[in-house]
Amino acid sequence: MAVPTPAEAELLLASYDLPDGIVAHSRGVSLVAAEAARLLEAAGVAVDPHLVAVAALLHDVDKLVTRADGGRHGVVAAQRMAERGFPELAEPIASHPITCLLDPSRAPRGWASVALAVADRHVAQEFVTIDERIDDQAHRYPVFRASLEAARAPAHAMQADLAAAAGISVDQLEARLRAAWDEGHVG
Repeated sequence: MAVPTPAEAELLLASYDLPDGIVAHSRGVSLVAAEAARLLEAAGVAVDPHLVAVAALLHDVDKLVTRADGGRHGVVAAQRMAERGFPELAEPIASHPITCLLDPSRAPRGWASVALAVADRHVAQEFVTIDERIDDQAHRYPVFRASLEAARAPAHAMQADLAAAAGISVDQLEARLRAAWDEGHVG
């Protein structure tokens, strides 16, 4: 299995020359997604926290291109990772956008994909609840308000599934994910 090391992943992220806000978001999603994967792994679920952390770090490398040309966010980034020799990262990256929750053909499959998608629902430039994240996105992108609202219940259901698989409550899951965020942003 070809998954970049953390240092290689940081170099790869830097090679896309993304704005600081996207880089900070990506690093935060990586922290939170890795914690979700560790919780699953501790409960006996087969998932690779390293793969999840790296996929989360690289999940938005297509953001500038897809904003400019209308390409399918997530799919373009997944293709880029496969072309760079990291096809294992493709599925979690391709299925992370919130709109994937409304498309059965693109919905997150497998725990690596779910961990990344849940983390992305919690990280803006700070750790937030799913509802706060959706509300913020709807405010910033009003043209997508209806689809964001439609994805709210599936986003909560996906988080509940992750918590159940980890053997903890949703509140405990959110507390652990927030703690991972806080720990990663100390100092």
